[in-house]
Amino acid sequence: MTETSRVIVGVRDRVGDAALLHRAAAEARRRNALLVPVLAWTPTGGEALYRSHPCPELEDAWEREACAELDELVTDTFGPEEPVRVHPVVVRAASLRDAVAAVAVRDGDTVYAEPSHLSLLERLGLHHHGAAAHGHRVAVVG
Repeated sequence: MTETSRVIVGVRDRVGDAALLHRAAAEARRRNALLVPVLAWTPTGGEALYRSHPCPELEDAWEREACAELDELVTDTFGPEEPVRVHPVVVRAASLRDAVAAVAVRDGDTVYAEPSHLSLLERLGLHHHGAAAHGHRVAVVG
């Protein structure tokens, strides 16, 4: 059985994500792949506070809120008729990069990376994360 190829794109609830989703959808169409928009979420107050005062009901509510936010972003971007097969995913993660990495685990996954915001050390050439530029494809080798 062959796995479906996927185009994975990390999104936030912001204006630039609509353009990024459209570019990723075009790539998914070209590859006959599944578009997987990924949204990261964390507990309000952060993981440390949650670990000190866990509340499963709040955790479920935050995850449902993230799902609704991602569904709304996808619907607002594509309308009721999505141009490709779409499988939105929310991930509890410290960063969007971590969430995308958690989802992009198969051979053949194509990742549309978030824009890299270079630190001072990276701008000086002293530290390099190897992040892809906004909208560039990065093949994931599992």
